[in-house]
Amino acid sequence: MKSNPNPCASGKSRQLLLGSSFIVIYFLSILTGCTDQNKTGENKIVIGIQADVQTINPIYAFSLMEGNIVDLLFMKPAKEFWNNNLGKIEFKPMLADKWEWNKDSTSVTLYLRDYLRDDIYWSDGKPITARDIIFTFDIYSDPEVNSRFFGLFDDFFTKENRQIDTAKSFKIISPTELIINFPKDASPDFLDINLEILPEHVWSKYSRGEFAHSEVNFKPVTSGPFKLEQWEREGFISLTRDSSAFLFNPDNLQKIIFKIIPDYKTRIIELKTGSIDLLDNIKSEDVSELNEADDLKIVSLRGRDYDYIGWNHKDQKQDSPNKFFSSPEIRKALSHAINRQEMIDSYLGKFGDICYGPVSPMFKLYYDEDGKTYYYNPTRSKEILMENGWIDTDNDGVLEKENLEFSFDIYLNSGNPRRNYVAQIVRNNLKAVGIEANIKELETGTFIDGLFNREYDSWIAGWTIPVPIDLNPYWSSDPDIGFLNFSTYQGNEKDSILEQLQKNPPEKEKEKLYKKLQEIFHRDEPVTFLYWFDNIIVYNKRISKIEFSILGLVKNASEWSVN
Repeated sequence: MKSNPNPCASGKSRQLLLGSSFIVIYFLSILTGCTDQNKTGENKIVIGIQADVQTINPIYAFSLMEGNIVDLLFMKPAKEFWNNNLGKIEFKPMLADKWEWNKDSTSVTLYLRDYLRDDIYWSDGKPITARDIIFTFDIYSDPEVNSRFFGLFDDFFTKENRQIDTAKSFKIISPTELIINFPKDASPDFLDINLEILPEHVWSKYSRGEFAHSEVNFKPVTSGPFKLEQWEREGFISLTRDSSAFLFNPDNLQKIIFKIIPDYKTRIIELKTGSIDLLDNIKSEDVSELNEADDLKIVSLRGRDYDYIGWNHKDQKQDSPNKFFSSPEIRKALSHAINRQEMIDSYLGKFGDICYGPVSPMFKLYYDEDGKTYYYNPTRSKEILMENGWIDTDNDGVLEKENLEFSFDIYLNSGNPRRNYVAQIVRNNLKAVGIEANIKELETGTFIDGLFNREYDSWIAGWTIPVPIDLNPYWSSDPDIGFLNFSTYQGNEKDSILEQLQKNPPEKEKEKLYKKLQEIFHRDEPVTFLYWFDNIIVYNKRISKIEFSILGLVKNASEWSVN
């Protein structure tokens, strides 16, 4: 899907900033049904999660964990899987047996599975038909609903309010055959139509304004391999296998319990004692101890998470260029001064790698393997600073320029040991070249509010890369589109490429554009990209046929089993 230009989405997007660093402290009652679950011998697992989700409704689900759960409850026309060799998403039949594009890609025909033959039913026994697909796209694009997808359907025929014109966009041939039409100047791809489908016969009973608060949000009618069994708020979410689904296999996993444990240390203890079977976002410093457990196995996924140091190019109070960071040459000097390899060697180890820019190496067709970076070189850093007029004239250890000392604050969220450790290295590295950086830790919510208000000259944060790749929210100069562009990074050439990529050009052209974009980022060095860090996952060896995907922790859970 294309980047969401809806300003309302910016609040939801705040949780992407910190990955696993949100920690909510509160009392948790451990339910007997969860604690003793592994003693029953049933084909089920317990997954430890940090916080309860807000919704399991595909209309509003936004966070990574909400997406994980929605994936298990609702089917899309096709199953998405990540092709590691090509570094892109590919598709397998799911709700649709097959699909066919016409010659100029102005329409695609979906051939749904025959519900009389393949048991394609909702969990309440009603058949899934083409009408459900039309209804789903209608509500996803309805501004009154304000779904997480609103504003993303510009490749469809739309009305003035940006809602899809269903009369122009859809044509039902039969209950299991549907044609989706697009304007001639559009550039659709299959991801534009591969969304979770909702049951029309359920949601049509409610007015659009009632969707966010209707009871069906907590008692959903679903279509996926699992259905909701119980949701104990702030306690656990239990999903049980839907035996009526065509994906049902009695030998595979029959139940998944997402157990909410806010405290990280408690999650680790319960993993080691067997009260939970799977945990992700493990800290690298805990790997050695967990590796000694005979019943646990450790894997890691790289390519979706990186940390960076943000430099604000603009003085928001004065509405003028930032006195320190508006110059790309100074930003390059700062990157030269910072020892990223030390951060990796001393903290992340084999679970990290230097980050060269915003395009992840997992996107193999788009990633520039010959890309350049500003490696640790304090001598060159000092040279650049001196060339730009920053000199320690009073010999106090801090550079000056026109009576201005090179001294500033670097902000970060509290409760993140990795970033706190990195901040100390950054401070010492900058001090060695004559720059004074003061570390300021803030409560997570306060820190995020400051980022969105552009209050900081500098900060340390991180991003989880969207799949498929979409750089617009993070780097577009347009504040409505680039609502996460906290550095206020401007650039006409960069924006032109981002706009071209939104039009979904041919693959070869897309490869050239992404590699050109990486050259521009190297030239401008808008932030200091630090390192990619792995999502470290530890699970109990009794889980078999287990496979993880960068598309989601439990993307393939319907195929897992328990020995």
